Amino acid sequence: MNKNSTGKPTHTDLTDWARVAAMSDEDIICDDENPALTEDRLKGAVMKMGRPVSDNPKITTTVRFDADVIAFFKASGKGWQTRMNAVLREYVASH
Repeated sequence: MNKNSTGKPTHTDLTDWARVAAMSDEDIICDDENPALTEDRLKGAVMKMGRPVSDNPKITTTVRFDADVIAFFKASGKGWQTRMNAVLREYVASH
């Protein structure tokens, strides 16, 4: 693994970019999972950059929770922070 500018590990890029750059259009395999791009397929295409802007953006902060509380939410799988937020939101609404 490599490290990015923040020092966090990143996956090593195993793509042979020299081989990709040397490919012609005829070398590219088109099939049901990778159909060829045509003018008709590109009509109405929209380029999107990054995440959509939220009407209710999240705020980054640092909070300390007991290890067992974090373990409980993490054990529920992907989306645990969203579920934790929902529990806190429910508490706020009831108080």
